[in-house]
Amino acid sequence: MSQEKYSANYFPFLREYISSVAGSDTEIVLRGTRVGRVDSYRFWETLDWISILDSVLEAEQTGFDAVAIGNMLDPGLREARSMVDIPVVGLGETSMLTACMMGSRFGLVSVNRYMGGRFDENVTRYGLHGRMASMEYMGLTPHELDACFSDEEARRRAVDAFVTAARATLAAGAEVIIPAGGRIVAFLKANGIQEVDDAPILDGILALIGATETAVRLRASMGTFVSRRRMYAKAPPDTIRAVAAEYADSYALPALATLATSMNAQEQRTS
Repeated sequence: MSQEKYSANYFPFLREYISSVAGSDTEIVLRGTRVGRVDSYRFWETLDWISILDSVLEAEQTGFDAVAIGNMLDPGLREARSMVDIPVVGLGETSMLTACMMGSRFGLVSVNRYMGGRFDENVTRYGLHGRMASMEYMGLTPHELDACFSDEEARRRAVDAFVTAARATLAAGAEVIIPAGGRIVAFLKANGIQEVDDAPILDGILALIGATETAVRLRASMGTFVSRRRMYAKAPPDTIRAVAAEYADSYALPALATLATSMNAQEQRTS
C-alpha cells in the first residue's frame, strides 16, 4: 500500500510510465490509499485495505470498467471481487501467472523479509509453490527504495542488492525474476535493468495493465468476469441493503454509504 505523499519519486514515474504503455483507448486514474505510511507490517497494511475496498466500490459506482490493485501483496483482491461486478486484477497474481508462461520456475525478489510470509501465503493460494524457486530480499523498506530514485549512491546500492538477490533465485533454479513490488519494477525500469544473467525480469506493471485491459474485453464479450459460485460469492441484495449503512457509518466508508443510499432509494421506488 502506498500514498503519493510518501512516494515522492515512485508516483510521478509510475504515472508517466503507465501513460506510455497503456492502450490508446485506455484511461487510467492512479490512486493511493488513504494513509499508506507503514508498509512492512500486517496490522497497518490491513488498515489500508479499508480504503482500497471503498475505492473499488467507488470505481464501479462512477463508471470505471475495472480496477487494478498495484500492490504485489494483492491487498483486498479476493474481497473486492466478491463485492463488485467489474473486473479487479492484482499485481501479485498477474505477475506470477505471467511468469509461468515465460519459464518453468520463477524467483521473487522483495524489498525485505517482513513481507515474505504474506508472499508465501499468496503463492500457496494461487497454487504456484511448485513453480517458485525461491524468494530473496534487498534489505530495504519500500520508502527507502523510493529515495533511491533520486540519490545516486543509494541507487547503486539498491541495484547491487537487487542483482545479488536475483542471482540467488537463479542459483535456486529460477528462470524468470519477479520484482516483488511496484516500486521495484519502477526502479528497475527507471534504470534500464531488464535482465540478470540472461534471465528476464518481469515488468509486472505492464503485465497488470495488459491483464486489466484484457479483463475488460472479456467481460464485454462474456457478460461477466468473476464466478459467483464459491470463492467470490456476492451477498444477496437484501443482505447488502440491510447492513451497508451500518458498516459504512462504523468504518467511515463513503462509497459504501452511497451504495446503501442508492439501494434504499431503489427499494422505495419499487415498493
